[in-house]
Amino acid sequence: MVRSAQSAGTVQSTDQSITAVRSATAVTTGAARPVRVALDRLPTVAGPQLPLTVTGHLELTGAEQISGVEIRAELARPVSSRKELADLRENPAAPAGLNYPTTVLSEPVASRLVPGGLPATFTVGARLTGLGLPTALRIYPLRFTASGVVNGQRQVVGTTYSFLIWAPATVTAPTPVSVVLPLAEVPRLRADGRLTDDDLTELVAPGGRLNRLLSAVAPVNGRPAPPVALAVDPLLVQTLQIISSGPYEVATPSGPSPRRADRDAEAFLAKLKAFADAGGTIFALPYGDVDVVALTRAQEFHSILVALLTGRTVVANVIGRDPDATIAYPGDGLIDAPTLDLLRRMGITTVIADSRLLPPKDPEKTYTPASATGIPTSGGVARVLAADQQLGELAAGPAGPVSETDLPTQAESFQNLLAETAMITAERPGLARPQTIALPRYWDPPAGWAQTVVGGLSTPFSRPVALPSTPAAQAASAETGSAGSGSAAQAVPADERGRLTYPAWARAAELPISRVIAAEDLRSQIHALRSVLCPPDSGAAGVRNCAAAGIDAMENTLTSSESVAWRTGAAGTDGTDELGTGVAGAVRALRDGIRVVASRSVSLTGKHGTVPVTLENNTEAVINVVLSLSSSDRARLRSATQVKLTVPPLQKVQVEIEVDAEGAGTFPVDVTIITPAGKPLSAAPPVRILVKSTVFGVIAVAITGGALAVLVFAVLVRLVRRLRTLRGRTSTGASARAEPAPPGGGSTLAEPPEAAGPQRLPGAAGVFGLSGGSGPSGPPVSAVPDGPGPHEREGVPNAASADGRRTDVPSEDDGLAWLLRAGHASGGRGRQR
Repeated sequence: MVRSAQSAGTVQSTDQSITAVRSATAVTTGAARPVRVALDRLPTVAGPQLPLTVTGHLELTGAEQISGVEIRAELARPVSSRKELADLRENPAAPAGLNYPTTVLSEPVASRLVPGGLPATFTVGARLTGLGLPTALRIYPLRFTASGVVNGQRQVVGTTYSFLIWAPATVTAPTPVSVVLPLAEVPRLRADGRLTDDDLTELVAPGGRLNRLLSAVAPVNGRPAPPVALAVDPLLVQTLQIISSGPYEVATPSGPSPRRADRDAEAFLAKLKAFADAGGTIFALPYGDVDVVALTRAQEFHSILVALLTGRTVVANVIGRDPDATIAYPGDGLIDAPTLDLLRRMGITTVIADSRLLPPKDPEKTYTPASATGIPTSGGVARVLAADQQLGELAAGPAGPVSETDLPTQAESFQNLLAETAMITAERPGLARPQTIALPRYWDPPAGWAQTVVGGLSTPFSRPVALPSTPAAQAASAETGSAGSGSAAQAVPADERGRLTYPAWARAAELPISRVIAAEDLRSQIHALRSVLCPPDSGAAGVRNCAAAGIDAMENTLTSSESVAWRTGAAGTDGTDELGTGVAGAVRALRDGIRVVASRSVSLTGKHGTVPVTLENNTEAVINVVLSLSSSDRARLRSATQVKLTVPPLQKVQVEIEVDAEGAGTFPVDVTIITPAGKPLSAAPPVRILVKSTVFGVIAVAITGGALAVLVFAVLVRLVRRLRTLRGRTSTGASARAEPAPPGGGSTLAEPPEAAGPQRLPGAAGVFGLSGGSGPSGPPVSAVPDGPGPHEREGVPNAASADGRRTDVPSEDDGLAWLLRAGHASGGRGRQR
């Protein structure tokens, strides 16, 4: 009886394509055999006191009837290394090419196999004494051959392969094995509180994936929890809390679909709490199971810290106590040096990593080093547990795109895991080298397989132990302790592994950096809204306001959009786009509901004025914002730069902002909504208002005033001169009218005296300041009357009087007066002209 040569399954990994793990029980030789040999139960170990007992079944796949079926078990030489063991599992021709000289048993198992009939079950056994097997731990290739009579001839009808683990009653230094079991699921919780689908109820129902995993470690009858570390996804248990409390809604294409509270979800959470109460190890994954390596590469350190703290808080609320805060299990165990350094500075002392990132320091050594190694970081020594990749694949069990009939049985698959573990112990007997098995993130084992793995590692050559974690205080003491300190040596073991590496295929598995940057940009907008809705001084009212607006839900959903579930080839698909789009829409709705309304232009008729601005709050939350005003011409337009406002839900507030204009012109004023923290609420352009002012500036007023002063001064000077001129005329005319007229109406000019001696120029004495009077030659000359008369013709010089004398020639005594009047008259006529 032969099993067809098919792959036992493919263990899916998100870091790279992994070669299908071939069960040694699923290998055949030559042409396809008509009988499939399946082993349903194998002994964990065999020894001098432990007989080999095997249970299985035979399934006829051909069209010919077979009779007289027998089973033969044979041993080959022992395997010498893990490499040889892997070759026997993965290479179909390898076990067939071995020589199997030792026959363990040969028994008839079925009288007849009929086409279309039921499989024939068998149980065979034999004591392995007298075979010359050693007393040491050995792993032997084991071949099961089925033969029968076909058409009258006996021939081999089926073959399968497995391993026999030969062990003494006691094995020195069995290998300690720690198991990490993730309870994680693809994010489904949206920002509006609805679920993207209702598949989670099936996963926690009896027989569901998550229910099978948790049931495998559930304590029974008050016993302590098994030494398995549960890596709990906080978002998973938070979503289950919503489902269990009910009612809740599921988003569908036709709209929200209401659901009732789910009792299976409630039972799942109760079972998780029971594991914690029984002393089980629980540590929280970061909230949303974020890709810490991708976030570190994007330098979003604060987001990592918030995810760690939030995750611990959520898990603590479910299990009733704080989870272990010193352990981290990055996605698929892939971590680089900068991320390890960051986690250590955040208080993480134990990190579970893929063993391929920590190869042995000495590749020539033929044994597997211990999984734990100490790596110095800026925050102290980090204890890194290299989760054995081969053990993890074997523990994951058979899976892959193959038909059910070609899958190895659980007994066959588990025997492969035990053989690998025994080989580690046999590599260096007497030296216990603890190993770590980290199961896949979204492990979906067949029914019963998880219980088999968790409960079957207690053997003579292996023993399950709790995950070795190092508290921060112990890590610090180990770092500074003396070399002879035993506790320090245990906290930081002697390193047999090389430096932490991070290959290209590991980096290619990360979330794209562009996706992380886009999510963090959206997070900054959420933080801006948080400061508007619940500023630090708002107290409990602000917390309620933010909760009502869904700020925490938006940020948590955004965090889940950075989950390792969205890595290429991981369990998720493009769900992150749906989650991120929902958050972006919610942020946009809140942000667009807060806006400034103002006139495009405002006119100022004075130096002081106001600019009316209306702030509208179209959201259902109280907002606290600051209106920021800025002008490109601050020298000529000044105003209050910031105005703090609090606006109730669905209300608007109008404020008049005072401005001072220092001159005429048009000045653009930009109004921006900023948060109380001083950051813009959005990237939208500010509202621009044109302020038009007709006010003269200080310089213009000074110039105008100066010009008016000059003009007034010139007018005053002219008036003063005019007044002086008029005053002079008035005084001269009055003095002339006051002189008496000559008697008889005679001439006002005296007749020149007759010459009696030397002749003098008339009026010479008056001209040079001599006083007038009668001269020795005759009487004084009479004054000339003021104004024209019959004796004088104006404008005619040398006019003569009636008696023939000249009237325009003054006498010597009156010469000065005549000159003054003549000059005055001349000046007056000149001014009149």
